[in-house]
Amino acid sequence: MASVTSLIKHSLIAAIVVAATYPVSAKALPDKDYWRWFEVEVLVFKQRIADQSSEQFQLSPTRIDARKKRDLLTSFLINKPRALISGLPICEPLDDTQLIDLACRYENEEQWIPIAGNPLAPPAPLMALPETPVVIDGKGGDINTAAAPFLVPAEKLELNEIRTELLKKGQATPLLHLAWRQPVFKKGVGPKYRLFAGTNYSNDFFYDGFPKQDEEFVAPLRNPNVNNVRTDIEQLFNLIESGQQPFKPVSKLPQPEQTPSLNRKHPLVWEFDGLIDIYLIGNYLHIDGEFNLREMDSLKRIGNSIEEQATLALAGAQTDTEFLRSYYFSQLRRVISHETHYFDHPKLGVVVQIRRTDLSAPRY
Repeated sequence: MASVTSLIKHSLIAAIVVAATYPVSAKALPDKDYWRWFEVEVLVFKQRIADQSSEQFQLSPTRIDARKKRDLLTSFLINKPRALISGLPICEPLDDTQLIDLACRYENEEQWIPIAGNPLAPPAPLMALPETPVVIDGKGGDINTAAAPFLVPAEKLELNEIRTELLKKGQATPLLHLAWRQPVFKKGVGPKYRLFAGTNYSNDFFYDGFPKQDEEFVAPLRNPNVNNVRTDIEQLFNLIESGQQPFKPVSKLPQPEQTPSLNRKHPLVWEFDGLIDIYLIGNYLHIDGEFNLREMDSLKRIGNSIEEQATLALAGAQTDTEFLRSYYFSQLRRVISHETHYFDHPKLGVVVQIRRTDLSAPRY
């Protein structure tokens, strides 16, 4: 009886592990004994050479929904500093005269519930990470026993020569180089994988690109009495006559809203962020990549209406502000295993290699 109970217990644990690893999808995953495992290596780099193409990009980011997608990087990046934090002494209780010692850790720190506005609550683990490492050195695993995808060690990377050559020639800046092993299924069955890298802009910018210290774009309106209106009109005419042109035409490119969006609940803002989906149609591998590359820029304050433009001009508001613009990348390609595939973009390059394993062939 005990052995039966133990078998049921272990079966339930295995089911929970698989369910936690893969989000629920419209189609159920096939039996693990029939999973086709592949090794995927990805090298992401930012172009350094000035773009000579005439392609134009909108300023606002194209929102990529990374919720419930497979994320191998977050746990890797969180666990790296956790070992260092565990070696710090426990923080002493605070009194009215004591300064906060930053070189300490809170007892049961990982169990704290974050409360908005609490200055003593530990920050989100990745919020404090200024940038990600370029090369990801995973722990590895065994596809014969693994119930989930896993990162492989850096020694297994085969695109090192390309990364070194790009750096040597000064053509590009590598942002991310990693490899992992995953089971590959038919389209729509397995999860997409989230990749992110580079500078962490989360402390300074909202996801929509506006700086956090400059939330109010439109100056407050004056009291609408007759005398003020007459004075405002005269001032606007003076600005027009002096050539300052307070009223500006809207650009042909889609512009971000000058009043930032109130709904800003979104994952952290990374220099590079997006999704990669690898799936099979028959025996043909496909790669579907969708990413945003963020870059510092400046944005002219152009009101969304004549009234807003007039208000900005009368308030003497600065015409430029920092803005985190976005370059969107989306490409789909059928590929052959063990070949090196390059996805080009005026601002971004992605090199992908998918390699067969001992369990990549169909087993049915």
